[in-house]
Amino acid sequence: MLDLEVALSSVFDNRFELSLGSPFCHCVTVLKQFDKEIQEIQVWYSDQNPLMNDLVLNLSRDGIKLIFDPYNQRLKMIEINDMDKVSLKYHGKHFNSPTVSPTIEQINQSFGSTTPCTEIFDENKQRFVMNFRGLAFFFSADDAQTHPEGGARSGYRRLSSPSGIIKVTKLQIYHGASFTESQAPEIPLSVYNGICFLVKADVERANNVFSSLKLTLNTHKLGADNEEIRQFQTSITFGLPAQEVDSRLGAPTKIYYKSHDKMKIHSPVDRQREGLKSDYIYNYFSLGLDLIFDGASHKLKKILLHTNYPGHYNFNIYMRCNFTIPLTLELSAEQRMSNPYQSEQLSITPYTKWNDIVPSNRQAPVVLRRKESLNSINPFGCTFCHGLQDMIFEVMKNGHIAAVTIYQPF
Repeated sequence: MLDLEVALSSVFDNRFELSLGSPFCHCVTVLKQFDKEIQEIQVWYSDQNPLMNDLVLNLSRDGIKLIFDPYNQRLKMIEINDMDKVSLKYHGKHFNSPTVSPTIEQINQSFGSTTPCTEIFDENKQRFVMNFRGLAFFFSADDAQTHPEGGARSGYRRLSSPSGIIKVTKLQIYHGASFTESQAPEIPLSVYNGICFLVKADVERANNVFSSLKLTLNTHKLGADNEEIRQFQTSITFGLPAQEVDSRLGAPTKIYYKSHDKMKIHSPVDRQREGLKSDYIYNYFSLGLDLIFDGASHKLKKILLHTNYPGHYNFNIYMRCNFTIPLTLELSAEQRMSNPYQSEQLSITPYTKWNDIVPSNRQAPVVLRRKESLNSINPFGCTFCHGLQDMIFEVMKNGHIAAVTIYQPF
């Protein structure tokens, strides 16, 4: 059984901490380090509409749900939905454990009285809610009786029970004005550890051709006494040497050397004359992008932007790249007649669907089937690659964009 300390915006013990605002991939990394204790984790998401419902990590054997915003994929709520499966304490003293029951008296003793000293009654869900700043304790109406209090102030009740025992059924740790309007805060300082996180990536184009990628990044100096997040901007473009990219973005998380390139057969250049020099890839997982360098010249030639949707083969490897790509479409007269509302000027983001870019397919896409060398089964199925100007869009079956590859035309 986990024994966790409850604090404002987080739960922790002497080994790890889960804080509101933490990215999805960070929470998964933390939980994987304790797989002997946390033995069952389920990922809940909507396959067809991943932006309509929250992204959830359900620790079913520990009675904990980690609820993430589907857009920014940061932790917005920690929910304890089974008080019998976890021990909880506040300022070092247990208010829920095998020997301490989380009664309403125990909550008042541990956390103090709310203002006003009454509980909010939810008529629709038949439950009582005791609200503190960033904490909400839920009590079932089946275990208690209600008495109106506060005159005309509807919604406020005083709790009582024939047995005198009213226990907490659920606890929510949230950020925002109330638990019903919880929003994910910014990434906490404890998560940085010298890592740069992407704020936004603006793709700049001229005459429907890529010119540069402007990145806005947040970082925090290791060992700094202040709690200030430093924000800076940098840009990259095709033709930059690898060393110059290192100086602008810092060292990549990983470097991957391609053993072979199946697409070289389509190149007009005789690659065999270039020797055995392989292209290589800078992986920036926290920025949600890959940079591909030519093995011979060591210059940047491709940029890959990831959207990190659940249900994709590469989910949870990268953080979502918050990109914006301005696009000018050249519509024919027939296309204007068939869809008069389609705009020639578009702004593509990670939340844009392919059908919003090109409603009618001009040609059949390339089907991409991924599989591991040790495991030939890919449970997520294939994706579809569409070419548009100097970009390749990898599209999932639900129509969402999984990745965008920007390349330098020959």
